[in-house]
Amino acid sequence: MDLPKISIVIPSFNKKQFIKKTIDSIISQNYPNLEVIIQDGASTDGTLEIIKEYAQKYPKIIKFESKKDKGQWDAINKGFDKATGEILAFINADDFYEKDAFFEVAKTYQKNPDCLWVAGRGKVVNSAGKEVAKLVTFYKNLLLFLNLRTMLLIVNYLIQPSVFITRKAWQKFGPFIGTDHFVMEYDLWLKISKERMPLLINKNLSSFRMSGENASSTSFEKLLTKDEDIVQKYTKNPLILFLHKLNNWGRRMIIVKSSKLKEI
Repeated sequence: MDLPKISIVIPSFNKKQFIKKTIDSIISQNYPNLEVIIQDGASTDGTLEIIKEYAQKYPKIIKFESKKDKGQWDAINKGFDKATGEILAFINADDFYEKDAFFEVAKTYQKNPDCLWVAGRGKVVNSAGKEVAKLVTFYKNLLLFLNLRTMLLIVNYLIQPSVFITRKAWQKFGPFIGTDHFVMEYDLWLKISKERMPLLINKNLSSFRMSGENASSTSFEKLLTKDEDIVQKYTKNPLILFLHKLNNWGRRMIIVKSSKLKEI
């Protein structure tokens, strides 16, 4: 059976230190029906030169554009609108995929062609690539195993780069929303989950990097505030809203104890 085309969008801006690892993790999948779209926000640190090198080496796979945008969410939406794959995903320019992730996603999709989205497990790593926050990851993976929308309203337990959506889901529920500093993919997850929860892959598909410099790290308090605003769009249940706030309080405590996020 022919493998479905997978389109990966990479929003990037001044990620010279990490973007090679990100692109290499995609190319090394050796997935035969692949498209990579890099939306760069006019980087000035050498990131663009690295992107050009890869685009020249893999012209049939990698397409890129570099110009100022309205933020990460805008770059991702532009990339998704250009994408031609049956399965779509985005990965930040400091995260990376694990071995055989795309084949696992494709296999699940082929068995369930009417699905809306697929989600797998993931890890959290620091700037050096060392796995950290293992207790948090265990907690999220446990909730992923339960795969209940009520739990998703309480905790955004999905590891973002381990989530893949179908073109049908994007056309029906997109685009992503966000701010100048970050994309609020949680909003899209809750939109799709109202119709159907994701199919699960019980394997690590990606590693999410908390470097202490990315948007999730530096704007954490703003992120949690927007996170709570989003949940209130999808439920008025006071217990769920309380538990969501309680979970965010716990996240704040972890951040406070983590030496400014460089160790989680």
